[in-house]
Amino acid sequence: MANAVGAPGWIDLATSELEETREFYTGLFGWRWLQRPDYNIAMIDKTPVAGLLPPESDFIPTAWTLYLECGAVRQSCEKVRALGGKVIVPPTETPADEMFLVAEDPTGAIIGLWEAPTYGKFGRDHAGMLCWAELHTSDGSAADPFYAELFGYRQEQMGQPGGDFDYTAWYAGEQPTVGRYETSLSLPENVGAHWLLYFQVNPDQDTDAAVNRVQELGGKLVREPSDSPHGRLAVVQDVVGASFVVIDTSARTGE
Repeated sequence: MANAVGAPGWIDLATSELEETREFYTGLFGWRWLQRPDYNIAMIDKTPVAGLLPPESDFIPTAWTLYLECGAVRQSCEKVRALGGKVIVPPTETPADEMFLVAEDPTGAIIGLWEAPTYGKFGRDHAGMLCWAELHTSDGSAADPFYAELFGYRQEQMGQPGGDFDYTAWYAGEQPTVGRYETSLSLPENVGAHWLLYFQVNPDQDTDAAVNRVQELGGKLVREPSDSPHGRLAVVQDVVGASFVVIDTSARTGE
């Protein structure tokens, strides 16, 4: 197994506009592509960092899907159901000997489970790669126990439960791995539970330059750049409407 149980194991995006999406992320992060008939793999140097695929139906939303390493997908499949989740895509093998499933958690967020072979590679925590992910949900009290039981996370509460800032950091071993943000007081009711992915900007960009580049490439700014203890960040959308965060983790304030 390449990653700790509960750690991000893969990400991908389903869209019918494959060429436009490839060009956008190549222009923003420098991704290069291994193009196959039914799946495109984004690479930085020789490391795979993301996938791109055509949607299987018109009803699949255009959004990034996060896959968390579970150790054993088939065993986890029944556990998802027992904990109140729904299996949307059953256990499936890939040509690279990975196995995955896609589920809906009890709060309605889509999450993938991943089982990587021992030689599996997934680039993260470096420039142009995934560096954080957090669940935005209006029902943190349902999300926390589901994910804790499924992945064995130790969960650390930040802020007051049910308050203006209700956040839990989820640890795989000793490392904070992903987080959960309670959104009931901050997002409209029509915005459902979802995972938001963070990507580290490239060394020749700060967050503001990355936002400008997003717009030059046809994307949109969703939330203005702001400073945080974890880095300067902004929420943006790509050319097909998938939202994500660009963050410069070297620009930390207020620690």
